[in-house]
Amino acid sequence: MGHQISRRTLFRTASGLAVTGALGSALSACSGGTGAGSTSSDLTMTWWGSDDRHNAYKKALAHFQQENPEIKIRETYSGYEGYFDKFNTNIAGGSAPDLLQMDTALVAQYARKGVLAPIDQYVGKALDLTGFSKTLLAAGTVDGKLYGVPSGIGVNQLTVNRTGLEKLGLKLPDREWTWADLRKISQDVHKKSGGKVHGVDDVGGGALQAFEVFAREHGQTFFSDDGKKVGFTSDTLQEWWEYWAEMRRLNACPPPAITSAAHNDLTKNAVVIGKALFTFDIGVYGAGGSITEAQLDFLPTPQGDWSNAREGNYVNGGVLLSATKASKKVADSVKVMTFFAQDETAIKGMQLLRGIPPTEKARDLIASSLTETDKLNMECADYISQRVSKAANALPAPAPPPQGADQIWDLLFQSNLAVAFGKKTIKAQLGEFFDQAAGILGG
Repeated sequence: MGHQISRRTLFRTASGLAVTGALGSALSACSGGTGAGSTSSDLTMTWWGSDDRHNAYKKALAHFQQENPEIKIRETYSGYEGYFDKFNTNIAGGSAPDLLQMDTALVAQYARKGVLAPIDQYVGKALDLTGFSKTLLAAGTVDGKLYGVPSGIGVNQLTVNRTGLEKLGLKLPDREWTWADLRKISQDVHKKSGGKVHGVDDVGGGALQAFEVFAREHGQTFFSDDGKKVGFTSDTLQEWWEYWAEMRRLNACPPPAITSAAHNDLTKNAVVIGKALFTFDIGVYGAGGSITEAQLDFLPTPQGDWSNAREGNYVNGGVLLSATKASKKVADSVKVMTFFAQDETAIKGMQLLRGIPPTEKARDLIASSLTETDKLNMECADYISQRVSKAANALPAPAPPPQGADQIWDLLFQSNLAVAFGKKTIKAQLGEFFDQAAGILGG
């Protein structure tokens, strides 16, 4: 079930960002400062996730309380849907939890609204972050202050139906592959399958940070530093859309009807329904369908194949654990953060349920108990992490996205569909995209 957590996707972040429009009014209603939790002396903690994640958290927290009997934890948990709606309501009502699982896509907005507590003063003391890289900690850092401890390494990978690839007599590409290599093997898949299967799903709409990596390979960011405009040029987006237009023309990726149907629905992903062998969604390997019995593998997002291309991949922090600023139990919350970061029992219990573990120590602790697919997932993520850390030309990890990011991501997706369905030319859609993006971000 590790796939449900390690991916950082539009499907998850868009729904989360959509609820933050209510955040400003919620904070206004409570005038910015109400007590967290309830009148109980318990430390209140909340998270979202699957049943497997819930059970792992509960077992780990039971162990924590045995070791720290003075700290009693009251747990609440749910799925992602509605999680931040409830959090916003709790903020407004003065009953926000002391400790919560926070979305990396939302941490900046909540931190800047004064909802989250900065925890820098605890680092090296009660908060043990031994083994965490500066790059990884950036996922929980806003305006130079740490507001959340990353749960794991989140990277942008492709999932590959390796069994299907081998049945066609094709080999898994090298991890140092390029966009040209992706085009070539995708054409080979279509040809070898007699036209029944395409190579890769169409991500001209930028799903799962694919376009962000491409822009970074051009030395550009998705959003500007101040978040008031997009950080990439019209030329870069044009090159991206032309690449995917060519992929559709070559039948290297599926037609737009399949792309549209799969939006926000993993069960209709091109790889899951057997219409492609490569997907930019790492989340599909629990989705069933044609890959139920297949051996899956993972690859980094392709590298730029032009002169002066930069390292575009980056590492983010999975999910975060954050304390609320109004809480009177921040110090106790920090002890729980350290527990999940460093305790052997907690690390083994969580495995990949909060992402690829953030430290080498943690990854070594769980390696022997993983499934083959999970091992390959972790190996590729570790490979990407090491490559990024060694790259002299890599941009810093992206800052947490600004308010309105969900609308920009959806605009990019819908713009690609308009081109794919032949409703707009690339040139016409470029102008419309940048005009609408400027209006959304206020730049």
